[in-house]
Amino acid sequence: MNIQPHDTQTVASSLERTTAFRGLSNKDRLCIANRIISRRFEAGETIGDFGDIVDEFWIIGEGYVETYFQNEQGSIEPLATLGPDDHIGELALLEETPRPVRVIARTPVLLLALPSDSFFEFVDAYPVLMRNLFRTLGRRFKNAIGTQASNRRSRRLGIIARSIQARTLVSRLISRLAASGEKLVVQTDDANSLSNLPTWQKDIALQHGTRPNDPTKVDSGSLHRQIVVFCKTEIEDLDLSVFQECDEWLWMLQPNEANTVEPYLRSSSTVNVTAIDKMRMVWLLSDDQPVAAWLPAPPCKRSSIKVHVSTQQSQLSRLELQGLDRLVRAIRGYRIGIALSGGGAKGMAHLGVLRALDDAGISFDVMSGASAGAMAGLVYASGIEPLEAAHHFQHDLTPSRIFRSLPGWPNLYLLYQFRRRAWDTMLRPYLRDWRLEQLPIEFHALTVDLVQGRSVVRKTGDAVQAILESINLPVISKPIPRDGMLLVDGGMLDNLPGDVLANDNCDFVVGVDISRKMNCEFAGNCPDTPTQKMKNAGSLATMLRIFESQAHNLGAVRSRSIDFWITPDTSDYGLADFYKSQEIASVGEQAAKKLIPELRRRLSALELRLFQSTPKNVF
Repeated sequence: MNIQPHDTQTVASSLERTTAFRGLSNKDRLCIANRIISRRFEAGETIGDFGDIVDEFWIIGEGYVETYFQNEQGSIEPLATLGPDDHIGELALLEETPRPVRVIARTPVLLLALPSDSFFEFVDAYPVLMRNLFRTLGRRFKNAIGTQASNRRSRRLGIIARSIQARTLVSRLISRLAASGEKLVVQTDDANSLSNLPTWQKDIALQHGTRPNDPTKVDSGSLHRQIVVFCKTEIEDLDLSVFQECDEWLWMLQPNEANTVEPYLRSSSTVNVTAIDKMRMVWLLSDDQPVAAWLPAPPCKRSSIKVHVSTQQSQLSRLELQGLDRLVRAIRGYRIGIALSGGGAKGMAHLGVLRALDDAGISFDVMSGASAGAMAGLVYASGIEPLEAAHHFQHDLTPSRIFRSLPGWPNLYLLYQFRRRAWDTMLRPYLRDWRLEQLPIEFHALTVDLVQGRSVVRKTGDAVQAILESINLPVISKPIPRDGMLLVDGGMLDNLPGDVLANDNCDFVVGVDISRKMNCEFAGNCPDTPTQKMKNAGSLATMLRIFESQAHNLGAVRSRSIDFWITPDTSDYGLADFYKSQEIASVGEQAAKKLIPELRRRLSALELRLFQSTPKNVF
């Protein structure tokens, strides 16, 4: 650690971006900046430790830190990753207690330290400062600690499983819950239809019944969950009032059953508002029906879960395992998301990252993406295997040999793709006319509306159109008009949309930033090239370099929403290098593989916090 001189105006500008100091005038921020001490720390250096006397309020000016807490058993667990403009120490200062966390520099860090006497002076002088601090603490309690999960768990679960496909999924679900240590009571109207399944775990007892019983056992904690399964009851004989006694109930149905089920749920004679509010649709997908049915007005409020289920194979496929993971997390009451950044052809690294995560058995409930992140992510969310997708992108975006003989052809071919509106034609064979709501994995695609100058999150509508709006590079292509908006590339304002997932109640967000590292060479020029030897750059190459630079600098703007980072080094590749898609995907795969053990540890720590213990303090 070393003391670092600083420019007061620069520090004041940093404070403007910090949540704690929003609402203060520039004059007030300059007054605070005059009291701040700047310190630099190297990666791996401990900045603060458990039990330290807290006599400063810390603001992260540059870089990232990892924070850790000590659980009740004395083990050290990761708590959160904090980045530029986050702050640390306010709770210990306000409570006059020792530091409750360990803070370690993940990267080189510039720390802005405000002495405690100045901190209290400014808290008294500026009431808005205290309000901002309380908002931050509230967000940390909800997002970092995750204490809400226990309230979202479905302790009394009802299931309608009338098909063999549905009962097979029920068998797998119950086996998974039991294997995780849950104490279960399972009731059903047809024990034979479950116990005779090859996948049924024989040591799980079945009781006859169609109403949750012994609720006190669940409330007291002697049972984790009661499950009531309807296997043979006909739709017209269903009494939805049964599900009023459940915390949640699942209707497992195949896409071709939608025309039967939806009218039943909407009919005035069967509607039970309380029960419908607790309902979640579980779509049973297959090779013949790879996406859910589209319901223009879904009858239930809870987001649906889509699960591939084969009754023929004993070994679960990649898609089956992922769907089962999502279903388990849904009824246990928590969500994991992954945000994918923009960056042109560099975005093919996302496919390699996703392949590594697939191989490690790590899946996600919801995804978000901007620009190339939306394109790669949506193809993956539709069920296409990542490296297969990389192969298709490389094949479809490599032009003829004649075109490749032109000078600077990668940039020209990218321009050609936009000018002849070829993206739609290229993507339709893979995504057909599917809508975002139908895809196996929930996806949020970002675009930018030039009419109102704001980011737009698209969660519904045609999947291909969502990609076209998110990758629509301004100047190179005209804005896309839709519903009073003129839409361009989503990475222009939010290149790594982790905030979108945090706002959608994700308990843990993985961020993949493929633009974090940038090659300091352009048009043959390097930082040390003498002026007389520098070369001019073409207009198209300059425009693409501007987009690349913007993506590089915007990635960390909303970094506080990211809990775990994966940052493949794609600096050797350009925005138009789609003809190297498989090579770029390999770079992403190797980068992710190195981080799998740490990610697994963090996800295990998340479950521990959600379901076993909660740290008593935050920062």
